[in-house]
Amino acid sequence: AREIDEMDAMVGATMAFVRDSTTKAVRADMDLSSLLESLADDAAEEGHAVCASEMPQAVVHADPVGLRRLFDNLIRNGVKFASDVTVDLRIEGGDAVVEVADNGPGLPPHDLERVFEPFYRSEASRNRETGGIGLGLAVVRSIARAHGGDATMHNRPGGGLICRVRLPLRR
Repeated sequence: AREIDEMDAMVGATMAFVRDSTTKAVRADMDLSSLLESLADDAAEEGHAVCASEMPQAVVHADPVGLRRLFDNLIRNGVKFASDVTVDLRIEGGDAVVEVADNGPGLPPHDLERVFEPFYRSEASRNRETGGIGLGLAVVRSIARAHGGDATMHNRPGGGLICRVRLPLRR
């Protein structure tokens, strides 16, 4: 029965992933800093050690639901595998660059790109309570790229991970 429940969850998540990646979303101008601060505050209110740095205003033309899902996935991953998560936003040229960093165990170098593949899970226990089904970071990259940006993963010096999301600012 447990395996059937897990298969049902996997099929449901897969269908949502395909639906989200093929559905044209309504886009609007939005302030990325407000979204990031709101998500960090929500996680902190749930008792997680998540903080957002002082952020500049960064207006992007985006799907608000998609970006909320992207950054919520990153923050949730951080609190799942680490004790502290920080969210930072800066402007580089015509892009907003968001970094969600944690103090967790990091990843082996060969997994830094693979974690964005659908259904790939670096976490070895295969326990859905700790590792999910391997779609969260695929969703992150898919949404970032649909907005003309990208998402990359980097080990932090001294331990932990940084997921860097680059999105074009509204022109």
